[in-house]
Amino acid sequence: MYPLHPMTVHLPIGLLIGNAIMTALYLWRGDRTLETAAYHCLWLGWLLLLPAVASGTLDAARQLTDPARSHDDELIWVNAHALAGLAVMTVYWQAWQARRRNPALLDDAQRRRGYLVRLGIGVALLIFTGWIGGYLVYTLRMGV
Repeated sequence: MYPLHPMTVHLPIGLLIGNAIMTALYLWRGDRTLETAAYHCLWLGWLLLLPAVASGTLDAARQLTDPARSHDDELIWVNAHALAGLAVMTVYWQAWQARRRNPALLDDAQRRRGYLVRLGIGVALLIFTGWIGGYLVYTLRMGV
């Protein structure tokens, strides 16, 4: 069975990073269409995280239960990848709900700060969990 996880991660990563870029462009230019596009990238990116996490869980379980493979180094990295993925889901869920409840969030300087911190943490976590995923594939040869 071919691993499904690699096919499901690219779109949510692109959408969530696109959210950060469009949010920054909105703050720079003030064009409301950029803010609307950023919001749509946020909720769609979060929804597409669900199949990415589900397929990652299934792929990891399938590979870690394979008796033909050694799992000494893999389990620690798989757990770190999974925890970082869950943290990504949590941070972006909070950002999505904050933005959904207050559509003018970016126009209020005090509330905007917390929202932007969440987006920054989310991007950092995406980069971190992506790096771990690359380490699992290219160094530990999982899913290959």
